[in-house]
Amino acid sequence: MKKVFLLSLSLALGFSAFAQQRVAKDDVRKVQVSAKKAVAGKEMAAPTAAQFAPQQTVVGNRNQSEEFASTMWTYYDLQSNHYVANRMYQLPNGSVAATATMSHTPSASSVPDRGTGYNFFKEQATKEFTTGEWIFGTVEEGAGPEDRVEPVMSGWPSIAPWGEQGEILLSHGGGALNCYTREIAGEGEWVSRGALPPFPEGYPYSEYPTWPRVVTSGENHNIIHVAAILQHSISSDETDLRTVMWRSEDAENWTVSYGPLEEVGYHIGVFSADDYCMAANGHNVAILYSGSITNSVWISKSTDDGLTWNTYRVWEDPYEGKDLNVMDWEYSEDLYRPMNGAIAIDNNGVAHVALNVFEMTHTLENEPGYYSYYYGRAVDGILYWNDTQEAPIQSEDGNPHNAARLWWPIPDDPDYIEMHADSTKWIGYLPMYYDANGSLIAWDNNKEYLNEYTSKVHGNSAHPALSIDPYGNIACAYSAPCTAREANAADAQPYYLRSIYVSYYNVDEGYWHQVEDDLIEPVFDLELSDCLFTMSAPNVANPGEFWFGFQADYQIGLSWGSNATQPETTQNDIYVVKVVADPEMANVNEAINPMTTTRVYPNPTTDVLNIEVNASMASEMSISVYNIMGQNVMNKTVSINAGLNFPSISTSDLNSGIYFVTVKANGFENTMKFIVK
Repeated sequence: MKKVFLLSLSLALGFSAFAQQRVAKDDVRKVQVSAKKAVAGKEMAAPTAAQFAPQQTVVGNRNQSEEFASTMWTYYDLQSNHYVANRMYQLPNGSVAATATMSHTPSASSVPDRGTGYNFFKEQATKEFTTGEWIFGTVEEGAGPEDRVEPVMSGWPSIAPWGEQGEILLSHGGGALNCYTREIAGEGEWVSRGALPPFPEGYPYSEYPTWPRVVTSGENHNIIHVAAILQHSISSDETDLRTVMWRSEDAENWTVSYGPLEEVGYHIGVFSADDYCMAANGHNVAILYSGSITNSVWISKSTDDGLTWNTYRVWEDPYEGKDLNVMDWEYSEDLYRPMNGAIAIDNNGVAHVALNVFEMTHTLENEPGYYSYYYGRAVDGILYWNDTQEAPIQSEDGNPHNAARLWWPIPDDPDYIEMHADSTKWIGYLPMYYDANGSLIAWDNNKEYLNEYTSKVHGNSAHPALSIDPYGNIACAYSAPCTAREANAADAQPYYLRSIYVSYYNVDEGYWHQVEDDLIEPVFDLELSDCLFTMSAPNVANPGEFWFGFQADYQIGLSWGSNATQPETTQNDIYVVKVVADPEMANVNEAINPMTTTRVYPNPTTDVLNIEVNASMASEMSISVYNIMGQNVMNKTVSINAGLNFPSISTSDLNSGIYFVTVKANGFENTMKFIVK
């Protein structure tokens, strides 16, 4: 029997609580940083109670396998500006491809050999066990790839499976966005498919696209989808930015457009390079746009291989479009803003999103073009959302400025704040470490390369990467400073080293086990390393096994990019690790789920509420509506067929206010909130 599952919001109702974590309110530092636009706020209401997952160990033999390996090394340590997405994949046979921007030239001014570093873990089965090896060897063995894939200097690689057995690679270089394919993944020579069309018809400039992301959809990964950005410098203060998409069924003939953001009018001048990532599974394709200081977080999703799209906000900026350079306005309340993130689609077609969060504000005291940025333990977190849930994300106190807020004031103790770490909403945060006496190790505001990391991480916990197994279990890895590890800095003050942490979502439980694993702690060779730029294989072959990658360096900071702090280039290793989670993640209940995705629209509504259901089988579905007091005010039963269904209910007789609609079919249910105007 095929195993398929639904993430039900009703699971959030019965979680047991754990002791709240509290920290000093001043465990945060404020600095002014540059941006183009900003946001505003209003008075904050008191928070309500939240639900929490029981804190228990999920991970077993996370690193007790030979798959933990340095797959390549590079002097070019700027793997991304925001997102590190679409750089790994796993095939159904267990083999894994990993890429990175690679250079073996130790120069701080030129990288003539820069391009795609590529390695491939080839799974091999024997009579006794399954193992594998990296085809170019590993750095630990004194090996690894020696040359880039492309014939020209290139950057920002993106890779995906292609066809029944092959793979496809995109990167920018030589004045074009270039495509390469192989008929069999991990074998043979790469074939150049030439440059993609440079821009849509009517584009007024001559720039070529950069920073690509590629995914493939369809029964055999035969349909290719690419997202990239066009950047034309109009003046020193103004750049024309446009999001672009390509689609092809043969890697030769491409259709090019401004993509689904054009439907909402935000395809020009809003999102920049590395402000997006993609996901695909079956016929489902999704794009996450986040990273603009001036706009909301958007998701565009297609269920028909990119022929049609639905675009909506995941998180809504209450002040879209406000310009920091206009000094006749200000906001005094801080805004908790998502920035970089990750997206993956499970086997039921549900899109899952992870977003890192930071705190910002703008007042008339700020210089034009600047806002105040906060970092520290007291403003940290990785936010979670999936597209069976309400969009945009709501705050527990009703204030849109707090929709992405994890840390809240303690009413009776104004010097401290506490986490409201709802385990259905929060993946993780900067972990707590304790000294030999059992006391919490305090956060030291001096131990951070703020100016360098601000534009790359935007918050302490950053660069989340999602990996989903065949049953719908999820692991999320992310980079965050470790208060238990300090760098041996030559100057007067040491700095925190960044580790890679992992949290887990068990599909049968419906919530996150937060900050369960530190991938760096048990690895002696990485004890003094700084680790960031997390990546993942978004869909993995085996239940409870998740694949991640990251960059590790023995000198803190970066040697490339703005505000670089390293005085000289140093060797960085690109690690890949298979994390083996609790075996219980593989023991999910068998059932046929007739509701693979559910959402309601428009929301708010006036007369009619539409319910979208993508069903894997025909069945009867009950629809029940409840008011804010929990009273049942409406019931309806409809028949749904396999595929997309759009039943509706009349809301014209309902008073204005908040309601909940619960849909049930074949033992599964999903509850969504909606508003009647």
